[in-house]
Amino acid sequence: MRDEKHILDEQERDLLIGAKNKKRIKVFGRLTKKAFSPITKVLDEVDTDYSDRSRTRRALIAMLKLKAPICIFLAVVVALSACYFLWNSNNSASTEMSLNYEEAAYGLNPNSTRFYAHDITSPEVIEGMLDYCGIDPETVDINSIVDCISVRPTNTKAIPKERSEDNDKEETYFISTTYRITMNKPACIKDVDVRLLLNFLCKAYKDKLYNNYTENRSILSFDIGKFNDKEYMVIADLFDLKAQQIEKYLNTRVKQSKTFKEQQTDETFKSLVQKVEDIRTYDIEKYRSFVKEAGCSHDKARYTNSLKYVNRMKDIDFSKDMASYNVYNSGIKMYNESLINVVMIPSIDREKNSYYMSRTKTGMDYMAKQADNHLLTAKEISKEVKQNKDIINKMETGKNSSTDAEKADRMIKSIGKKFTDLSKQIETVDKAYVKYKTKDYLTFKSTNASLRQKLQSTKVIIIAAVLFIGIFAVIWLRFRYFSGGEVLQ
Repeated sequence: MRDEKHILDEQERDLLIGAKNKKRIKVFGRLTKKAFSPITKVLDEVDTDYSDRSRTRRALIAMLKLKAPICIFLAVVVALSACYFLWNSNNSASTEMSLNYEEAAYGLNPNSTRFYAHDITSPEVIEGMLDYCGIDPETVDINSIVDCISVRPTNTKAIPKERSEDNDKEETYFISTTYRITMNKPACIKDVDVRLLLNFLCKAYKDKLYNNYTENRSILSFDIGKFNDKEYMVIADLFDLKAQQIEKYLNTRVKQSKTFKEQQTDETFKSLVQKVEDIRTYDIEKYRSFVKEAGCSHDKARYTNSLKYVNRMKDIDFSKDMASYNVYNSGIKMYNESLINVVMIPSIDREKNSYYMSRTKTGMDYMAKQADNHLLTAKEISKEVKQNKDIINKMETGKNSSTDAEKADRMIKSIGKKFTDLSKQIETVDKAYVKYKTKDYLTFKSTNASLRQKLQSTKVIIIAAVLFIGIFAVIWLRFRYFSGGEVLQ
């Protein structure tokens, strides 16, 4: 009984709601009919008085008779649209990004990697912007922020492409070096002005460009873990090679700027070169001498045998170079000593249109140069063989005790730490130098829209035109399907 009563109550409630909705619809219909009755009356009069005219002419006559309400309606729509665009402009900001380096004309970053303008909307840059704002990236939806950013090229440069086999015409493609970045106010960020957000976005992107695409600093990285399975003497060679690589990198910087000084540490590239030299000439050589004298090795027999094998191969190369040296020397001795070192041959000066005798070298000069090269190579090989023999002798007589091995491990860690600390110092100075050198690589210019641009007059005019055409179409259709208040079949 209770369920049936509950069902009846629900049915009665639905009936009451339906009755109320119908009543509201009727009231709305009456009000609408009353509001549009003057317009309907005008249309009926036009339809009756000008029944002999075409539907298009009747529609035009009706538009003229209704010009006052139509103009008022269009004026209201235009005013509302302009207000909307003006309000929306206050929630957006724009800036122009210019790429001012040579590689930009070819669509490249300063380090010659491919340039992608939409990297400015990458999660890394968005997170950098949020860090500048003091906002935790995990508390906002990064994708919603990306949707609020647009990047469009503002100018292009034509670059010729190579002719293809199928097409003899030379084609071109276009690369922009200036981009307009527009940001609308993200709904998830309420306490930061959109212009400040855009400035932080540009700053974060600038950091990414300078850190990732200006210079390749991979040579400065150092991982001591790669030396774990190496022989003690091999580690000394690897340390020395790493020092040479870093020193070469720094010497390149010294040539570029001898006076640059990092403000916080007062370090220069010359002072850093000296630090590398100190590690190389003191720490590494001290480690090398200790390991060699103590005979430290993970597998002494295997290591000495590998050095003996290397010496045998180098002895063969030494014999080849010495044989080549002797052959060239013999050829030089057989050469006719009555010939001079240079030969005079007739030549012509096309600019002055005159003849002259030019000096050219004889084959004996090239033979002497080849002989010197082979002798120099042979001397270098002989030096390496002597060094390897010295290592073999010291290794065979060394004790290779566990105490010495532990000391060698401590020295490796110490040198590794010095390399790591030095790499950080070099990277700090190098980043500061690159930022100083490339300060104009990427520039941003904020663009303040005029009142006309904020109102977006072109869009407003288009909206008004579309509505005007729509009103004409509605009146035309009314005359097509309705006449004298009757529906035409």
